[in-house]
Amino acid sequence: MKILDWMPATLDDAEPLAALFRRAEASAPVGLDQRPEDVHLRLATLGPDLARHTVVGVADDGAVAAYAEVADMGEADGVRRLRLTAVAHPELPGDVRTELHRWLIERAEQVRRAGGTARAAVLGTRCAENDEAGHRLLVEEGFTPARHERDLVLAVPESPPTVALPPGLVLEPVDARYEELTRLAHNEAYADSPAAVRPDQRTWPQHAVAHPRFLPDLSCLLLAEESRADNAVAAFLFALADEGTDDPTALLHCLGTRQPWRRHGLATAMIVRALHQARSSGYRRLRLQVSDTNQPALALYRGLGFTESGRGHAVLMRRLAAG
Repeated sequence: MKILDWMPATLDDAEPLAALFRRAEASAPVGLDQRPEDVHLRLATLGPDLARHTVVGVADDGAVAAYAEVADMGEADGVRRLRLTAVAHPELPGDVRTELHRWLIERAEQVRRAGGTARAAVLGTRCAENDEAGHRLLVEEGFTPARHERDLVLAVPESPPTVALPPGLVLEPVDARYEELTRLAHNEAYADSPAAVRPDQRTWPQHAVAHPRFLPDLSCLLLAEESRADNAVAAFLFALADEGTDDPTALLHCLGTRQPWRRHGLATAMIVRALHQARSSGYRRLRLQVSDTNQPALALYRGLGFTESGRGHAVLMRRLAAG
């Protein structure tokens, strides 16, 4: 197998890319989308950057066999954050992966310069735990290991526990009236997580309620009754159907608590609610991902009974200096 042509991705590539991602995940999992609907959403979220920030490699048999993408994750502390994705069919020679990574670095530098010559950037990319060749390539390209993303699962018990909420808080289903406040709460809650997506108003719906696998019954908001003049949303949980497993599984896709409300048991309350809703909705497992640098969250989830699924991956990073 060899690459005959390179071109930018289009929305019509969602199905062949999903097939490529499924093939790649079978040998070296990093959490790629594997359903055409999810890949289509991923491409659509790039919007006008799709033609400039993606490349697709078509093999000699006509199949899509390689893909690379630079996604702008926004700024944190004045530093632009760029997520790099490179996927190559396992049967391609190693020099294709090298070519993909060099294209990514070049394109990331262009994105950095477009934001102003004085702006630094941090590049992040994922690598499967068993992908030794990919790890070596990234290290040779100047990346260093930053953290591991742990993939955790929990069997839904027949009788989930109950917990009491602190006074002044109420658990509610996700409500369109709080959509913008929830987006702001999300970005505030993840402000201290350098790898987190911080959606703007355009991309927020696809990140949350407009996601094709959004589970409204398992999702919720925690509202602070005395803070409605500021931001009533103290915490939030968005769940998705996880269709990549044999057992009916719900993915806790996005869970966060604003700084003033942390260490009050809010995450536990939302997860317990999700357990009750999962049981009544026919889901048998909950799944989530958490960075091993977030020790409080990791301890919380393990304390609730979550265990390693074996689908975790490493995150490596590289800095592009300003200038």
